[in-house]
Amino acid sequence: MSQDLSFAHTRHFLAVLGTVCVLANASVEARPAKNTPVASPPKQAPVRTDLTPRDTNDCLAVARTLNEQVKKLARQTRRGIPPEFTRVASDLNQSCGAQEFEKAWISIDWMNGCISNFTKDAELGFCSRNEGYACALDLQSDACQGR
Repeated sequence: MSQDLSFAHTRHFLAVLGTVCVLANASVEARPAKNTPVASPPKQAPVRTDLTPRDTNDCLAVARTLNEQVKKLARQTRRGIPPEFTRVASDLNQSCGAQEFEKAWISIDWMNGCISNFTKDAELGFCSRNEGYACALDLQSDACQGR
């Protein structure tokens, strides 16, 4: 009888020990290793902002990229986004939706000029209401007649 009791205790002890090992192993597997490289998501090709868009999706991708660039510049330089940029960006979204890609290109060109010269003196007028700005908003304006 005592042998049966000892055997039962041993079986019980081994069962508990096996359960503890399984649980301990599961919690170790659940934690990621500290220096294990994690695969990054596949990178998309950069959006070309120096070409006339070919379709609505391309146009909207350019608009999104330019908006991200100006937001990043504004944070880095601690300057606000010029209201003229915001207005042209809004007009660009409308042009993209209406599939007016030539008009969209004029907005893109103005926005690229603004971004390229964002850190320069505001007196130079790259992000101001200049001829490019007027043309970006209205193809019928006098500023567009020579283009």
